[in-house]
Formats: sequence, C-alpha cells, structure tokens
Amino acid sequence: MARSPEPPRYYAAAGAGYHRASPSSSVAASCVVAALFILLAAGGAAAALFLLYRPQAPAIAVTAVQLPSFASRNGTVAFTFQQLASVRNPNRSPLAHYDSSLRVAYAGGEVGSMYIPAGQIDGGRTQYMATSFTVPAFAVTTSSAAASTSSSPAQTITVPASGPSPAAVGVVALQQEQQPQQQQVVAPPVMEVDSLLVVKGKVTILRVFTHHVVAAKVCRIGVSPADGRVLGFRC
Repeated sequence: MARSPEPPRYYAAAGAGYHRASPSSSVAASCVVAALFILLAAGGAAAALFLLYRPQAPAIAVTAVQLPSFASRNGTVAFTFQQLASVRNPNRSPLAHYDSSLRVAYAGGEVGSMYIPAGQIDGGRTQYMATSFTVPAFAVTTSSAAASTSSSPAQTITVPASGPSPAAVGVVALQQEQQPQQQQVVAPPVMEVDSLLVVKGKVTILRVFTHHVVAAKVCRIGVSPADGRVLGFRC
C-alpha cells in the first residue's frame, strides 16, 4: 500500500505558530460587549426619564394678607396675621411637603412664626394654604407709630373783578404750578413688615428616586400703625 506524501515543511512551521481561540475567551468577550450595551441603554433610559420627570421646586403665589385683630399701645403693636397663598406642584409625581413655615419679621428681626402641617400635592395640582397666628406685642419705631398731625390745605387762586384778564391769570397759574411747593402734604405713616413662606418637600420619581425640593416667597407688607389696615403688599 502506497504512503501519502508528507506535507511540505513550511506548512508545518506555519501551523506550529497558530493558536486556536478557546471557547471560554469568546464567551467572555461577548459578555463584556453585552454588559457595555446594557450600561449604555440604562444610562440613556435614565437620562430620558430625568428629562421627562425632572424634579422642580413648587411655585408659590401670595394672594391675600389680612390683620383681623390689631392693638397698639405705648409704642408697641400686636396683631393676628393671616395669609392666603397658593402652592403649585409642577412635577408629574406627587409632592410631599413637610417642615414648611411662615415667618413674620419687622426691622430685620423675627416677631412671629408658624409651622405648616405636612401634606401632599398631586402632580400638576395647586393647593391653597391659609395660615393664621398671633404675633405678640413688639416695639415699633417712632416714625411708624406717630400719627399724621398736619396737612397742607388745598390752595385756591382768587381773582378780583378788577384784576387782570383771564389770559394773564392763566400765565400766573402756570408759573405757580412750575414753582416748587413750599408746603407738601404729609403722607400717612406706614409700618412695613416682611413675611417669609418656605415650603419644603420631596418628589419621588417612579417610586424609586427621591429628590428634595424647597421654595420660598418673601413679601413686604405695608400696615397702618393706627388701625392695622393692610395698605398693600408686594412679593
């Protein structure tokens, strides 16, 4: 029986330097690629969810301020402070608020405060918060407590029958209007107090991620020190 010819030597040399990849190394490489793909997909999904359910702080608007009771004595005032505000939750998820408070200050110092009970505002909804508390007596400055004592009466121009012509009277009246007034009407005194409404809470996204939010609204309120009327406020 004839023998098959042996392969050339250079084929044997080339085969000696070639190593076949093992099945375990191929599986490991596939797992690494799959893990990278899963991480990228999870990161993209998290970014999309964050943009869609991005947590935002609530929006506060003060709608009314009243002082239903007011007392002034010996340079001090005490009153009951009432404020009505609306708090809107701009998030898709509910907002659970807690540790919220309303504070009243005068001349840079706090004179009264009240904590607001905890609650929950559904996504996209608005909740009205009516707060009322008693502010104990505190001293006010002299300029705020003093009442208006004098005011200049309205001035009228009287022209006798033998006086100048109506045209001349008009010129004289125009000149008097252009001249600075010697006596100015004294404005009634105003006591200014500040209110600070702080709403704190947390928003839970997809029942997994929790984000803490806080919002504040400061208002300057003008009050008559004589009878406690609210003359106006700006926030």
